[in-house]
Amino acid sequence: MNDSTLPRQGVISWLKQETKDTFTLSIVFADQAQTGFLRFIPGQFNMLAVPYLGEAPISISSAPDDRELTHTIRVAGDVTAALSRLKSGDRLGIRGPFGNGWPLPEIEECDLLLIAGGLGIAPLRSVIRHVMAHRNCCRKRPLLLYGAKTPKEILFRNEIPRFRQVFDILLTVDRADPQEHWRDPTGTVGQLLETTRFDPLTAVAFICGPEVMMTGVAQQLLRRGVPPEKIFVALERHMNCGTGICGHCIFGPILVCKDGPVFRYQDIRQFLGVREL
Repeated sequence: MNDSTLPRQGVISWLKQETKDTFTLSIVFADQAQTGFLRFIPGQFNMLAVPYLGEAPISISSAPDDRELTHTIRVAGDVTAALSRLKSGDRLGIRGPFGNGWPLPEIEECDLLLIAGGLGIAPLRSVIRHVMAHRNCCRKRPLLLYGAKTPKEILFRNEIPRFRQVFDILLTVDRADPQEHWRDPTGTVGQLLETTRFDPLTAVAFICGPEVMMTGVAQQLLRRGVPPEKIFVALERHMNCGTGICGHCIFGPILVCKDGPVFRYQDIRQFLGVREL
């Protein structure tokens, strides 16, 4: 049995409220000898468990070189609600990491384009922090496009100025109240992409967000001339085990937890948008 399948005990180091329904928590290990088991690739996820309640799959939002293991979580059920009520010093179960991650070797030969919608910025934050720690891993200054419903729902707002030290960043929201003094564009990430200049023949795109957004953005990139093998998306499905045993995350002929959650777009494009998948 792989060590990642065995539960370990984590301790909450801190918890930060990001928006009204989304928070980030940092985990350390009760047994420091277990820390080495949590080597991971950006884009992988862990199963976080609340004793006597259950567990939920959560993307890792820290980078492998960070001294802390963080997860950014939206309250969407009993387990995530219980996680949101934890405090520093509380304990939880953790299994992982599971799945595959973003293909970081690809960015060494290409120009990196990150495109996120809503909570999709969380697993891409791991890539962002990795690039910030290894600035020579990209051929030139990478680009981040990020959209949210409103300015108040933009995640990691206090970190964006630091991200701008390494990334060119374009933000957009679906709508903004005049009192919020929003100065960036209003619209979808797809509309933002339409006016963004980049060399499609040298680009590699990592996309994470709502499925309809990822499908539309991937199609835009193809029309712009980005090679299909250079477009990657991260899928989300209900996952109970993280190891491909329970079958809850079947997506066509694949299992999202085991074969993903990151996929080359050309390998799954025929299944995206199909009802009941």
